[in-house]
Amino acid sequence: MVLRTLKFCYFNMLIACAALMLSACESEQVTSQSTIAEVDEAVVENPASHVFVGANIFTSDEAAPRASVMAIKDDRIVYVGDSEGVEPFVADSTVTVDLKGKLILPGLVDAHTHPGYLAIYDRLIALPEAGTREEQIEDIKALLAENANNEIIYAIGWDNRFFGTDGPGREELDALESERPVLIYDITMHSLWVNSKALEVSGIGADPIDPLPGVAYYKRDANGELTGYITEMAATLFANLFFQMGEAEAVILADYINYLSSRGVTSLLDAGNFGLDEKVYSAVKNLDDNGALPMRYHGAYTVFLPNQAETAVAELKRLAATYNSENLTVDTLKIFFDGVVETRTAHMLQDYDDTPGNRGGSLFGVDTLTKLILQVDQAGFNLHVHALGDQSSRTVLDAVEAARKQLGRPLDVTVAITHLQVIDAADFARYAELNVIGQFTPAWHYYDEPIYSEALGDRAKHPYPVAELIKAGATVNFSSDVYFPSEWRDDSASPFTGIQIGHTRKDRESGPDDPANGPEYEQLSRETMVKGYTMGGTIQLGTDSALGSLTSGKKADFIILNEDLFAMDAAQISKIVPKAVVLNGKLVKGDWSGARGDS
Repeated sequence: MVLRTLKFCYFNMLIACAALMLSACESEQVTSQSTIAEVDEAVVENPASHVFVGANIFTSDEAAPRASVMAIKDDRIVYVGDSEGVEPFVADSTVTVDLKGKLILPGLVDAHTHPGYLAIYDRLIALPEAGTREEQIEDIKALLAENANNEIIYAIGWDNRFFGTDGPGREELDALESERPVLIYDITMHSLWVNSKALEVSGIGADPIDPLPGVAYYKRDANGELTGYITEMAATLFANLFFQMGEAEAVILADYINYLSSRGVTSLLDAGNFGLDEKVYSAVKNLDDNGALPMRYHGAYTVFLPNQAETAVAELKRLAATYNSENLTVDTLKIFFDGVVETRTAHMLQDYDDTPGNRGGSLFGVDTLTKLILQVDQAGFNLHVHALGDQSSRTVLDAVEAARKQLGRPLDVTVAITHLQVIDAADFARYAELNVIGQFTPAWHYYDEPIYSEALGDRAKHPYPVAELIKAGATVNFSSDVYFPSEWRDDSASPFTGIQIGHTRKDRESGPDDPANGPEYEQLSRETMVKGYTMGGTIQLGTDSALGSLTSGKKADFIILNEDLFAMDAAQISKIVPKAVVLNGKLVKGDWSGARGDS
């Protein structure tokens, strides 16, 4: 016991010295068992493998939000607190890492992203941002010339503002290119513009069935002929005829996963692949089987057509049985419930201002959704619903309420509604009352485009009301929701970009005097953003008992930052790259000061 006491005294002295030298010392120091007095290993019943001292730890744990010391043993956290309580975990074999004030956060969760979808659509060529319709046409003309050897042109980026609510027409594309198929997504990737050649070779015929009339449809002219404008799920079905998941796409999938890992993501939800799930999860499982999946990967099966409701849960069970592995878990039913404001397909309580008589639409009604929720609850899967309009989100809330009444209890699984651009104020409190999670993509929260006020009028003044849900007691979380390559190659997919924009409600390029979007109180605190990216995400995934906060007994998923996220210039947050990313107590990216025996 004397030797153990000597060791602990020395340990405390180390911490004190580290604190005093924080401002003067630039080099990193790792103190292993050789620098601490010898002690009989048997004295310490549960020795830590590593102890991190001199740290600035934000735990995401409401009971103890801050700490300076953390100890881990294998894949678990065994202690979080200050130096006085760590003694029972420090032994001869313990590696002590002096972080010299660096910040530790729990591993981050991207609660809605599309790695597979992004990989499949990598061949999309991004159009430059245009100021007018004429500029856009010239940009398309230049893109066609620059890619003269491509047999098919796949592009993205036409601006919905320039083509009205009826969308663009094939004739305009035909005048630019009539020999090769041309497919161009709009800026939201919710509608397609295609030329006559693309319609011809697709094999859909002259009169394809609209998956959801008024929401997902092939636009027709006054004579009933296809115009080349295709919306929502119809666009997805059309594009699936041209895209595939091959070896090149599998490489991009791995690249994106590793990118997210390098930015601190230790868990994610793949929010669906619209009919291509089999190919995507096969590629992810292959990564996991080869030890190359550096995160916990949760997969979803997407319902995006009305007739899928009958077989959805059975298909989800099949995918889970086929592809679940050590770090891949297919456990979520995703419902693509409505559209987006840009195409006037998000389901609203009131008509769009610029298209009277149109409120958009939802995939199906309360009764069908309630039945699905009961099936999901019985099967033990989670539910994730795309809903941007106030009517579509209300329908989800109504269905959850109906399911709870039938069961006579709260649901055993989590329900998250994602995107939530417009929520009626009467529904704010219902999220907490019904245990429904509000899932947001903060990188969108600075948008203040004229198209929104044209479509929604005053309803556009308070988009994405995250603070309102928090005030009402709801759980919220955050995500990247990227689906084409440029969005992660410019760091749009980084959770630190989300944290910055969610905190400032400004574009990354904005200056200090530029206005923020929405009410000032929607500029969320940095602490709130981090909690949403940690505990909020794990609550949605149903893993919060083991992950999401730095608490004794939980899994050792955490990241180390050189920067103090909570004190630095807000305009620089998006540039953060973690110094180290740790999954299950093992380094997967970076380093933690070169501790011996770790790689």
